[in-house]
Amino acid sequence: MKTGYFKLSSGGTSRVYVDLRGLPSRPEAFRPVAAMLAGAVAAAGLDRADVVVGVATGGVPWAAALAGILWKPLAYVRPERKAHGMGRSVEGSVEGRSVIVVDDVATTGGSLRRAIDALRDAGARVQAAVVVVDREQGASEGLAGVSLLRLATLRDVIRAGARLGFISREEAEDILGGLGRG
Repeated sequence: MKTGYFKLSSGGTSRVYVDLRGLPSRPEAFRPVAAMLAGAVAAAGLDRADVVVGVATGGVPWAAALAGILWKPLAYVRPERKAHGMGRSVEGSVEGRSVIVVDDVATTGGSLRRAIDALRDAGARVQAAVVVVDREQGASEGLAGVSLLRLATLRDVIRAGARLGFISREEAEDILGGLGRG
């Protein structure tokens, strides 16, 4: 988590940026979070899905870890269809199979919606979307009938950051107050 002023992929701005892309480079941190994510998926009964699908690029390492832990095949959805080769947007075998879609962070859900649409076009049955952090800015409401399972919320991350001394309690309270709900 970084504080400042950031432009998000959703087009909005935020005083907090949750960057999980470096976590796979730190196995001492990545492995336990991936295990917690797998536990949440299993507790929700989503481990019965046939395939784990990552949203490129941030969701791919999480999906790969989850697929490995759950002993499931892995696929991924590109941000846009390839302009060469087979011209695919979905890599991996998903036709006629139940899938869960995995991303690192959800804000408005735009990346997840595009992935869900691409998977449905490829013949997959999307069971749920799974994220490590939900910023709670509309993703769960806009996923075309697909439920969102999250390991943590942005509020959880901010509170943990203050508890661990990454940001001051005052800054955390100020940011939380700006989120609209405490």
